[in-house]
Amino acid sequence: MNSASPPRPIWRLNQEAFERLLRELAPDREEAGELYLRLRRNVVRFFEARGFASVADEAADDVLNRLARKLEENQKLENLSTYALGVARMVVLELRKSPLSKTTNAVPDDIASERKTEEQPDEAALNCLDRCLDNLSTENRDLIISYYQGEKRTKIETRKRLADSLGIAQNALRNRAVRLRDKLEACVSNCISQN
Repeated sequence: MNSASPPRPIWRLNQEAFERLLRELAPDREEAGELYLRLRRNVVRFFEARGFASVADEAADDVLNRLARKLEENQKLENLSTYALGVARMVVLELRKSPLSKTTNAVPDDIASERKTEEQPDEAALNCLDRCLDNLSTENRDLIISYYQGEKRTKIETRKRLADSLGIAQNALRNRAVRLRDKLEACVSNCISQN
């Protein structure tokens, strides 16, 4: 976690600028308030996902203040959410350049080793996966293996053909695959804990 604080903006948010930001989000004040809160939550998550959880709230406020300032300067912004995330990317760069960030930006050892484990499953986990796949019916085993085969466009086309061959909608296929995946994950976890 980073303990760097976001840079302090010179410009301060005022009521008029805040009201304009709300009007840009939606003409109805209640809807605008909900959209503002959703946008702020998304920006907070953006910072948290990049390792700045300790300053995510302050950084999100900074982003929204900058957004309000642009609107107050009569700049026309096409998509406020997209623009806000663009500003958030710039704030992340600023935070990474801050002196406090340089000393706290390293990934803790336990998280780094956890990432390695996730990226390179060990032999025991693979054996457990094989065992759990064998416990599935032939139809379910073929479905889950086919569902996750390929990459990008190939995966999309494979899933469409799979849904067509089963005579179900793609949403139904997705739901079935999620249930099978959850079942497999539980089986693998249980198998690993017994070894």
